[in-house]
Parts: sequence; C-alpha cells; structure tokens
Amino acid sequence: MNRSHLCVALIAGLWLTQLSFAAEPIRLTTDGRVKRDPVFLKPDGSELLFSVLDQPKQLRLMKLTLASGKVEPLHPDETRSEFEPAVSRDGRYLAFVQNRGNLSLALVIKDLMNGTQADIPPGGGFSGMHSPAIAPDNSRVLYSYPEEGRQHLFATGIDAKQPTRLVDSSGVNNWPSFSPDGRQVVFSSTRDGDYDLYVMKSDGTDVRRLTESPKQDIRPRWSPDGRRIAFTSNRDGNYEIYVVTPDGAGLSRITNHAEQDDYACWHHESRRLVIVSERDGHQDLWLVDAP
Repeated sequence: MNRSHLCVALIAGLWLTQLSFAAEPIRLTTDGRVKRDPVFLKPDGSELLFSVLDQPKQLRLMKLTLASGKVEPLHPDETRSEFEPAVSRDGRYLAFVQNRGNLSLALVIKDLMNGTQADIPPGGGFSGMHSPAIAPDNSRVLYSYPEEGRQHLFATGIDAKQPTRLVDSSGVNNWPSFSPDGRQVVFSSTRDGDYDLYVMKSDGTDVRRLTESPKQDIRPRWSPDGRRIAFTSNRDGNYEIYVVTPDGAGLSRITNHAEQDDYACWHHESRRLVIVSERDGHQDLWLVDAP
C-alpha cells in the first residue's frame, strides 16, 4: 500500500470511530485533475463516486474505495462523457448524465443489483438532462431539462418512463435534492433573479424561498438526518460551502479558503462533507467537518 492509499485508509477509520471533535480538512485525492460531482456509492460510506476530466473532452465516472485508497473507472470501456451521478439511499440505483454527441445529454438510470439500464434520450440540438436525484423510496428520479426557453424540473419513474414536468417557472431550475423522508425537495432557481435556494413538496407544490442573496446559491444537498442543507455560494466573494436549516435559519459557513470550494456531498452520519476544492493549487476531493 503506497502512502496516499494509507492516508485514505486512515481516513476511513476516522469516519468509523465517529470522532466528536473538529478536524483539519483531509485530502482524499492527490492527482490534481479536474473533478466534480462526488457522491457516496455505498450506504456505509465505504466507496465514493465522482467525475474526473480523464481526457481533454471526456468526463469519466471514477470510484474511490476508502479502505484501500484505490481509484478506478466505474465504466472502463466507456468513451462517452458521464457525469453528475446520483445514487439511491440503499445503493441499488445509479443515475447519471451521458453525452450522446454534440452536447446532447441523456439521463441513464442503472440498476446495480441486476445490471439492467433504462434511459431518457436527449432532445434535439444542444440540450439534455441534468442533475438527477433519486427519491428515497426509489420510486422516481428528478432532473433538470431545458424546454421552451426555460429550465424546468421533471420527474420520471425509476424505469425512465412517463416523464412529467414538476416545476414550471421562469428562469433556470436546477440541482434538486430530496429530504430523507422524500416529502420535500430543495433546489436552486433564478426565478427571482440570482440563484437562490427553494424548498417545495415532492409533488411540486408549496414552493417557498429558502435563501435570498445578491450572489449565487447553488448545488444544494439535503443531509441524511434531514436537519441541514449544504450548498455552494459566492455570497462572501469566493465560492465556499455553507449550510442552512430547512426553515431558512441557522445559516453558517463551513469552508473559508482563498481558493474555490464546491460540490458538497454529505457522509451518512451528517457531520462531515466531501467537497471539491482547489486549495494547494490543485482540484481534489477533501473531507471537511460540518459541525
């Protein structure tokens, strides 16, 4: 086991011990390549999935095994870009975006238990699905899709059938994330100007504004315990990670670094986040506390 693998193995041990004190940020990858979209592949937090710019024009899904530090392609023979993965709470389903050519993006929903796959093909031109989110009961997948000059939120069955428009408003609606009980969804929208966070019932009703900032509040992620929502914002100048409670109170800043921090992903115990950070001059995955 090399030094970087040993470091990651030690990190996994720290998670298992559920340390109660704040720790310094810990670097999970060291190659410095462009990364995005971290999400845990296993419910126990033993494997992490993320996108990496593997070639100048290809984003590849990569799997990081925390115990060994091994990083490997999820689909080694795939030549098309794949990114924005979402994993069901039980680890059975994986949804992601796949480039079918000329930036025409399809939504792929894969059953990891039996190996079957369903998809929604891209529409015409430079368009397609973005930002899938799987319901906690595995009944539906939400995603963002441009239509009629706006970007709406849609819902489809786990079999990728019967897509229906869930959110229809002005501007861009993107990055949906379910509450752990599946009753609510947080998302980001420009309906009132800049990107802010909004919460709605999972059927698309009772939309309410959660944040109000003259800057950009993007990529929200609901914590597994349901108590907080992590998101990226440049409200203080630089892009950093923040958390807020579902009622809009309790806003706090998690990261404070000269370089950009983005793409927050909760660990299952809801006290730590994996983020993509450009600290140390390279773009890598880091583990940070979220007290």
